[in-house]
Amino acid sequence: MYKVFRLAGFLLTLTLLALPLQSAAQNDAQEGYVVTSANDTLYGLLRDRKTGAFSKLYKKVKFKGKRGKSRYGPKEIKSYTIGSSTFESLQIIQTGGFLDDEYTESAAGDFQFLKVVAKGSLCYYLMEFEDADSGYIDTIAFFKKEDGHTLVRVNQGLFGLKRKKLALFLSDCPELAQNIINKRIKHPMEIVRFYNNWKHKDL
Repeated sequence: MYKVFRLAGFLLTLTLLALPLQSAAQNDAQEGYVVTSANDTLYGLLRDRKTGAFSKLYKKVKFKGKRGKSRYGPKEIKSYTIGSSTFESLQIIQTGGFLDDEYTESAAGDFQFLKVVAKGSLCYYLMEFEDADSGYIDTIAFFKKEDGHTLVRVNQGLFGLKRKKLALFLSDCPELAQNIINKRIKHPMEIVRFYNNWKHKDL
């Protein structure tokens, strides 16, 4: 009988410990909205990833609104906003190798969600991916001109800003290009602000 009580107590403890984990998983949903291909805005609760020890990006955004539950992939919607973060769907082609890879927005590309960091004449995006070694969600940073199709990688891991490539990409603003090469500008958002302010004055 004692063993039965011990087993029952053990099972009860496991159940109580699991409840916070289940609640946390359910609470990952956040308020937000999706913008459909028809430019309709649907408001509701969204989940786009599993958080915790084993993070995972969902291939489709889980959405719960007035019409019930749905799942939307990057091919099915233009964008979605979850909490304070916005993600846009872009069609991207990747070519080249590890250190000389090229990314282009093209109608022939694969649909992908990119996180929006800043919008303007120069847009700043983050491409999220699951790192196979660490199990964490990592990002690749890109700049893209509003009226262009080329996405340029902002940095390369520990090597910092890809200064030569960025200077060439932003050579229409000579002062900024020179500041990048001379290391007067060290952070991506400084580049974005400089270029967009310069472009705004040029209008």
